[in-house]
Amino acid sequence: MPVIPDNHFLTDYSQKLKELIFLSHPVNKNDEQIVSISQEISPIDLLVFLAMLKPENQVSFYCENQRKQEAVVAIGAIKSLEVKNERGEMNGRYNRFQQCQNFIEDNQDNIAFEDNLDSQKIPYFFSSFNFLEHSSDNYQAFPQAKIFIPYLQLVKKANNYLVIVNTYHPKKSPELNLIKQYLKQDFSQNILHYYHRFYHSQSTPSRYTLEQSNYHNFTDKVNHSLKAIASDKLTKIVVAHALEIKLEENFNIIKSLTNLRGNHPDCYIFCVGNEKEEYFLGASPERLLSIQDRQLVTDALAGSAPRGKNDYDDSILGENLLNSEKEKREHQFVSDYIFEKLSIMGLSPKRASLQLLKLSNIQHLWTPIYAEIREECNPLEIIAQLHPTPAVAGIPIDIACEEIESYENFDRSLYAAPIGWLDTNGNCEFIVGIRSALIQGNYARLYAGAGIVAGSKPDQELTEIELKFQALLQALV
Repeated sequence: MPVIPDNHFLTDYSQKLKELIFLSHPVNKNDEQIVSISQEISPIDLLVFLAMLKPENQVSFYCENQRKQEAVVAIGAIKSLEVKNERGEMNGRYNRFQQCQNFIEDNQDNIAFEDNLDSQKIPYFFSSFNFLEHSSDNYQAFPQAKIFIPYLQLVKKANNYLVIVNTYHPKKSPELNLIKQYLKQDFSQNILHYYHRFYHSQSTPSRYTLEQSNYHNFTDKVNHSLKAIASDKLTKIVVAHALEIKLEENFNIIKSLTNLRGNHPDCYIFCVGNEKEEYFLGASPERLLSIQDRQLVTDALAGSAPRGKNDYDDSILGENLLNSEKEKREHQFVSDYIFEKLSIMGLSPKRASLQLLKLSNIQHLWTPIYAEIREECNPLEIIAQLHPTPAVAGIPIDIACEEIESYENFDRSLYAAPIGWLDTNGNCEFIVGIRSALIQGNYARLYAGAGIVAGSKPDQELTEIELKFQALLQALV
């Protein structure tokens, strides 16, 4: 994050506001009611909001979808839950999702809403899950599951911007009234004024060193997977690879996200930060689960081809993708899996027709799947059933995950895992953390994967992940 100079303007506005918000504590241990106040503000870039109002060593969450004109930022954790390594626990795959659901149920009645009639439809719970429910790594930047209620958040829907402060300051307290005054004092203009004065003067490093690529290891894993498929051990597996780079200076997270947003306007641009200033960010095309007013939407996304150099080449590549037996077979595994899981839960899903999802540098086979939610079915229960889908793991799921754990020489962390938010009324938006990177200071680990089925060719799969890496590199450096 940018270094914020200490000056009179900052002390008078941003710093004082942050002190009021982030130093809030319960009046006593038995009274942990959170008071939530909201204020409509004039438009402001959510990345500017994040850059200016995030203190050091506070968790953060950012997700933006420009096509839908929706975005959300969450800063700090007034209440949180972390689920650690679950190896050896009974039904670990589902336990972490249930623990997070318990956290929601335990805390949603402790939020007292003020000033907003639609308050229960505001994102209040922000969550991320590692790909596997356990890890063999000694150090993990992110736990197996985390869910938190933020101190400060900003929600954008179309041209409406709402800033929300969650605090332990009691209603009608001087501190709460002072926060309200700050939010009403040309909030956006005050933040933008300081941002333009100082942030743009900082340079961004662009020279990097390739720490590790080892593409031979990737093709070896593909060949191993093809043998497992030929022996009927697997039908499909997603082989991931990690590219490690180092800059001369620390990565500029805000500018990397700005680049991702500019380069990938049709994707979900996201970033999850921990207390140690480590970040997991990317541009994901894949929605795992969206629920709005009991209407569920999820994506079957598998099978890919590059974009053409011109409209004619692009249409040929798209038609070839739609008619490819191998790519359609890979896609069908994912579509059938999601459809079956939702059917087992009694949700009566419906599939749209197979179509192309065209992104800036790649196109995918895409089948949106819809369903109506029953009242007794919560979002995390559905995510527990869906994750991981064959689009990021393989078929059969359990055997594919065992192979991934055995043969990938790195921890996937949040790569290809659920990342998203929930409100207190059953709505949610979760994406799949693909096309992503883990940032730790001046070090980055970039992730990319390819679905392997019968007929896959190692050289073609290598070309696919190199294409994905290149898109990330362009944004990060």
